[in-house]
Amino acid sequence: MAQIDNYDWLNLIPSGWIEIGRTMIEECEAIYPEWEICDLKEKWGQLRCYDNGVPSTLREQVDEILDKYEKISGQTCNICGAPATKLSSGWILPFCDDCAAERPNMVFKSINNGN
Repeated sequence: MAQIDNYDWLNLIPSGWIEIGRTMIEECEAIYPEWEICDLKEKWGQLRCYDNGVPSTLREQVDEILDKYEKISGQTCNICGAPATKLSSGWILPFCDDCAAERPNMVFKSINNGN
């Protein structure tokens, strides 16, 4: 099976999260140049990244990066990349006010990004 370049995975995530994903990849590759993604997707309204493993001495550092961008994505509109103010119900995704307004048939709840 041919290996997929880490940056090719960005084509599979919501457009509003592409820069988040790109920065995450850059940070992980800076720590471990051989770092490889085996799955990158949206799950429960956040960006989830799974890798093919890293040396145990680097696992904690890589996990901190992945956790950081998972949290950031959950606070970022999945459509445009603006700060999210709402979560859709059903299929959970974060939206900004403008992108939510463009979807009148969806049900949203307000979120607080104040941590």
